[in-house]
Amino acid sequence: MISALDYLAGYFDSERDPYKFERQGENYFDFERDCRFAASTLVMYGDGDMIQVEAADHGVRFMLVSGAPLNEPVAWAGPIVMNTHQELRIAFDEFHAGTFVKQ
Repeated sequence: MISALDYLAGYFDSERDPYKFERQGENYFDFERDCRFAASTLVMYGDGDMIQVEAADHGVRFMLVSGAPLNEPVAWAGPIVMNTHQELRIAFDEFHAGTFVKQ
């Protein structure tokens, strides 16, 4: 059986360094860390004008998003992104109350 890491995974740096990018929800000191990235993974690059991506055995699909920095603080939890943790708490309270999306 093909695992999620084998299916549509890729390498996002030429050195294949598994510690080059910080991974949400993973222990930095996991010495068995794989350098491939698969579905549901976000790779954040700093400034630059080029990326290099190499497909693993079964190909890779990814979405590249680029933009100018907002120069604002970012507080992120799950699917919600705000500027402060206080705004996040309010957003989740509204989400649970069913009032988060306003039409």
